[in-house]
Amino acid sequence: MTRAAPGPQAPTTEEATAGTRTVSPPSDLNVVTEEPLCAETSLADLNSWITPTDRFFIRSHFAIPEVDVDTWRLVVDGEVDRPLSLSFDDLRRETVRTVVTTMECAGNSRSSVYPPAQGLRWRHGALGTAQWTGVSLWDVLQKADVRPGAIEAVFEGADRGREPGVPEELVYAMSVPVVKAEHPDTLLAFAMNGAPLTAAHGFPVRVIVPGWYGMASVKWVTKVSLIDHSFRGYYRTKPYTFIHEGDDPNVLRKPVTSLQVKSVITSPSEGASVPTGPLIVRGAAWSGEAAVLSVEVAVGLPAEDGGTAEWRLATILGPTAPHAWVRWEIPLEFDRPGYYVLRTRATDERGDTQPMRADWNFRGVANNSIHAVPLIVRREP
Repeated sequence: MTRAAPGPQAPTTEEATAGTRTVSPPSDLNVVTEEPLCAETSLADLNSWITPTDRFFIRSHFAIPEVDVDTWRLVVDGEVDRPLSLSFDDLRRETVRTVVTTMECAGNSRSSVYPPAQGLRWRHGALGTAQWTGVSLWDVLQKADVRPGAIEAVFEGADRGREPGVPEELVYAMSVPVVKAEHPDTLLAFAMNGAPLTAAHGFPVRVIVPGWYGMASVKWVTKVSLIDHSFRGYYRTKPYTFIHEGDDPNVLRKPVTSLQVKSVITSPSEGASVPTGPLIVRGAAWSGEAAVLSVEVAVGLPAEDGGTAEWRLATILGPTAPHAWVRWEIPLEFDRPGYYVLRTRATDERGDTQPMRADWNFRGVANNSIHAVPLIVRREP
């Protein structure tokens, strides 16, 4: 859909220092690292269809850059006949579009991977759904006359820094196939939930790639390059790939792309203490390339994994959108006190179902293992 776009404004809770911003994380987020700033949402704060901006997870690879919207430019180059250099005002003259999409960090749920995987120890809250407003990327690229030989679009951000073991300074960059860049819902976004982007979320402009893990939605974007070969940048070939035990580090590996089918329990919270009697269990479920078909909940270990619990079908709730999670709930009854474990799994329309334990990989990326929540049921006094 289209609507008037909010104008740019600098966030007020940030301090600019030497080309970067020092940003205080919202108090409602759980900080994973302070520098670069990475913070996740408590699952209890993911009980609404749209995640408020101040409760939306933050993933940074380097210090948050200081970007002047008045001098900012978006360069479009590479396999194009008409290279572009667009100002913020140029971008806003395009047709404005709003898309609701779920974004999940590729490393979400890494802390539950065993043996321990390399990378930030995200729990399950590097996840959220927002309304993103901007212009379709392809509307801009068409003005550059993309050549037929282009097969990938490379997004480059204004953030830069160093990674362990890499001698040169890196600029954060990621690529998608041209067919993904052509999708009308792949955006150059300048607003989130009806307000200008904050610095932590990519002010003034970021990429939004619905259906893919968040590493592709490059923040503080400054360049889009069309290329006629597969991108070999550091983040595309190293951290965001599936590295299995015994792999040769010199061999290219499968990159992380679309979201795996997954669900989480948002209520009750882990370790919650509840009285005997009825309990409504709620959560969210999503998949990158297909709609969620069903969500099931088990109390205890399911029979196919050596237990006796049966999977019970949850009710999927509205609203819905093509790239957004669905909300679900199920009523349960606990007749006696005790220690229980709730488990949830989702199945999408392609027939993909969450596994009890996802295949291990060195970086712990795309972990869509069944979410388990311990629960204490106490006798009502």
